[in-house]
Amino acid sequence: MANKSEQIYQEIVLQIKNGVLNCNSALPSSSDLSLIYKTSRPTISKVFSKLKNEGFIEGKQGGKFYVKPPKDQQVSKYIFGILAPRLEQDESRMILDSLYSEIASLANDYQFSLLWAGMLTKSQDIQSILNDVEKVIINYTKNNINGIFFTPLEFHPYANIINQKITDYLSLYKIPCILLERDYCVFPCRGNADLVSIDNIAAGYIVTNHFIQQKNTRIAFLSKSDSANTIALRIIGYKQALYDAGITKINDWIIQVPQIDETVINHLAKLNIKHVVCGNDFTAMQLISLNQRINPKQKLFTISFDDADYAGHLSTPLSTYKQPLASIALTAVETLIQRRNNPTLPTRTIYVNGELVIRASSGA
Repeated sequence: MANKSEQIYQEIVLQIKNGVLNCNSALPSSSDLSLIYKTSRPTISKVFSKLKNEGFIEGKQGGKFYVKPPKDQQVSKYIFGILAPRLEQDESRMILDSLYSEIASLANDYQFSLLWAGMLTKSQDIQSILNDVEKVIINYTKNNINGIFFTPLEFHPYANIINQKITDYLSLYKIPCILLERDYCVFPCRGNADLVSIDNIAAGYIVTNHFIQQKNTRIAFLSKSDSANTIALRIIGYKQALYDAGITKINDWIIQVPQIDETVINHLAKLNIKHVVCGNDFTAMQLISLNQRINPKQKLFTISFDDADYAGHLSTPLSTYKQPLASIALTAVETLIQRRNNPTLPTRTIYVNGELVIRASSGA
């Protein structure tokens, strides 16, 4: 996986720059590294190739790679980390991994090294998740971390409690933090950390208004239970767009379920609703696929959020509100540097404008 190889690459580069791997020292073999990072040998080969191309290592007789002597190598001013606890079934992982890769791509221009610890957990137990997170944070402090990009956990019944505990840990260890994509507090409360994201209320309004402008007056909102706090904000925007159009009786139209199954299709049919705002692209993809399988004569139209890599390549390409990942990454990096250099700045919420992308799924 490209994102896994980038994570390993960044960690090895940091070890070289921090002197953990000394000049002319041998790197572990590809088989050893594949065991250490729990990945495939082709992924490690990709890491070696990039390290060699970037001038960090060189091959010598015997097939081993060694750390090259530096040649006017730029010294990192900062060491940043990514903290992204998530469950194994987390459906937002693709869009978030793309965001983290965008952040990593800015390392040279902004003179920072990036530690990217995997935080995938199969456990639903609160204490187990918190123990995993604290271990990562302690490891970051040992590497003299200057700041962290934190994406709060979702799809867990106690996500808000866990996220609050995580921010308590960050405060305890005095680590500056930038929230990516979502807050850890439930609206209208606001967490005590800078947030960089799209304006989710405005996004919810914009996508719903697209259906309204097509003369549709029965529009549902569908999302998974225990989703991120961004969903609540998108629902606010959805409601406001309907209210502004004079559509007020919508209580049964907001559907939040543990999984997308036949009961959702039946509920929409009972309500005589064919137009659905979905909480994210993954939900829209599931809904369209399920409907085509069990009720192909009943056409459903969707519009969603994120513009994940697959959104434009499905059999029914998704209309969606595009997350501007490059702009979010750039803003987040600059904001964390500002926070690191001036910790007394007031807490900020910084919105980056997204873009409505219209494709076949919305019937346009």
